[in-house]
Amino acid sequence: MTVIALFTQTQAGSKPNPQREVILVSGGGIQSDIHEHRKTRSVVLMSTADLAKLELHPGDLREQITVDIPELMQLEVGSQIDINGNILEIDGDCDPCTHIGDLLEIEDKEAFRDTLLGHRGKLARVIHTTESARISIGDPVRVNTNS
Repeated sequence: MTVIALFTQTQAGSKPNPQREVILVSGGGIQSDIHEHRKTRSVVLMSTADLAKLELHPGDLREQITVDIPELMQLEVGSQIDINGNILEIDGDCDPCTHIGDLLEIEDKEAFRDTLLGHRGKLARVIHTTESARISIGDPVRVNTNS
């Protein structure tokens, strides 16, 4: 499993900025991202499997980290994602909202929101970083579950 894509946003509603590498903020999110200083729900993780089911591309759902973890949506709160020694802890599911349909210029926003149920990604926070705190596209990803 690997990191497929990385994004940051500088303001709400803006298009995600693709990145080759980002720096994680321990106890928060991603440096220079709008949610950098949140203590919970600071990073949205999205699975390529769910994007494929929705016929969308990395970044379309405003996630910061796209990974190829097919079982991402089955992970429980407290599960940890290890990206090159940097640890993110799952806070919960990212609830689908109609404004994503607005941002993607979808005509029937409510129907689109319904298709996102169970496929919108996971919310997480950074709980540990390596000395550099950097993650890059292609970095290995490992899942540590509560069980």
